[in-house]
Amino acid sequence: MPQSNRLLRKRPGIDQNDVWTPGNIVQMDAVVAACAMVSQADGWVTADERTRMLDRMRNSPTIAFFGTDDVLALFEALNLRFERDLDDGEETAELAVARLRGQPGASRLLIETACSVAEADGGLDAEERAVILRLCKLLGVDPEPYDLIQSEDERR
Repeated sequence: MPQSNRLLRKRPGIDQNDVWTPGNIVQMDAVVAACAMVSQADGWVTADERTRMLDRMRNSPTIAFFGTDDVLALFEALNLRFERDLDDGEETAELAVARLRGQPGASRLLIETACSVAEADGGLDAEERAVILRLCKLLGVDPEPYDLIQSEDERR
C-alpha cells in the first residue's frame, strides 16, 4: 500500500488544559495498554519489534511523564499476558483503556500517543490503524482529526 502524504501533516494540537495528571495510575495503565495493543497489532511481537517499541516508548514525552521504568515494566507484563492468551491480553488492555472514557483530554492524549508510537517506524500500517480506530471507539474519540480514516483513493 503506498504511503500517504497525510502522515506528513501535523496532528491537531492538544489544548493546554488537557494534561495528564501526575500519579494517576488509571491514565498510566491506559497508555501502557494502548502501546501494548499497537505493538501487538499484527498478532505477535518479535524480539526486534519489542526492542523498537521499547525504544519508541522511551522517547515518548507521555511515557517520560509517567516514569519510564514503571511504564516499561507494566508494558512488558502486559505483553507477556498477550503472549500467554491473546484474548485475555486484549480484554485486559481494552478494559484499562476504557477506564479513561469520559475524560476527553486524557482520551485525546492517549490517541495522540498511540499514533506517535505507531508512526515512529515511518508509517501507520493497516493493523495499527485498526487498533487505533478501536481505541477511538472505546474512548468515544472522533478519529477524524487524527487522519485515521482513509479516503477512497488511498484504499486503492
